[in-house]
Amino acid sequence: MAKSKSYQNNLIESLKDPTEAAEYLNAALEDGEPEVFLLALRDVVDSFGGMGKLAASTSLNRENLYRMLSTKGNPEFFSLSTVLNAVGFRLAVEPKTAALSKTKSGVSKLVLHANMTQVKEPVAKYALAADSESRTKSAISLRTSDDNEVGTLDFDYSEGALILQVTGDIPVKRIQEAEIQTRDGKILSGEVSQEGTNRLVLLRKTKIFPKDISQITLVMAG
Repeated sequence: MAKSKSYQNNLIESLKDPTEAAEYLNAALEDGEPEVFLLALRDVVDSFGGMGKLAASTSLNRENLYRMLSTKGNPEFFSLSTVLNAVGFRLAVEPKTAALSKTKSGVSKLVLHANMTQVKEPVAKYALAADSESRTKSAISLRTSDDNEVGTLDFDYSEGALILQVTGDIPVKRIQEAEIQTRDGKILSGEVSQEGTNRLVLLRKTKIFPKDISQITLVMAG
């Protein structure tokens, strides 16, 4: 019992950080069960100062707040929005594709996974006569953790560059750096440059084949 109480105290303390609290609420929301989100919101309210402080800063009385933020609670939109506003948050809708994660320092990151199923593109488009092996290679698709395809990966022999051809919904102009993880455990990183509307150069002067890449993490500005 003491361990549970200690855990709750540590949780409430961590939720005083707005970034931690936002991630906690979003995780509860993704669970899909209303009562899970309401109980998570109650934890955030406790970190804010409790029901008494919340009641004093809203038009809702304490009894109604306790009832609303319970497993049987069914708050109206206005009441839920009022509570979130009081503790420093708001309701928002974000695109499901290309979901970004934020570090504690506020840096946004997008993790992409290389799909070894080759994209059905004409081989000639990616082949270069100077390298016979490349004639049988086509671009490798990149997908987000929730399986949305956002682009294709290729190596440009003429430029000696690893290229991401963006086909999905990702914030191209915000991408600054790329961290490339190979299947044998190596980590390569470099600044990202944009060439054209949807062509990103992830790495230059490093010969690395798309088939050897397992994961790419894109670091965003802002």
